[in-house]
Amino acid sequence: MACDPKILKQVPLFALLDDDETAVLAGQVELKTFAARQRIYKIGDPGGQAYVVVSGAVQVTTVDEDHQEVLVDQPAQGEFF
Repeated sequence: MACDPKILKQVPLFALLDDDETAVLAGQVELKTFAARQRIYKIGDPGGQAYVVVSGAVQVTTVDEDHQEVLVDQPAQGEFF
């Protein structure tokens, strides 16, 4: 789904873009919805994408040498990972 430029204006990283720049960026951004506990990506997946939290909560985790899940980050609304 394409992204509404109004959503991008709420993200601090993009807030200073003018309307034309925001419109161009919105045309390049895909809005995605994820289910609760759905894995967004895992170590080893191809890179090249960033995600911005529009709403909801995200936990970025890894697994340590003891195979225990470790919380790395919890980006808030408007933050990216």
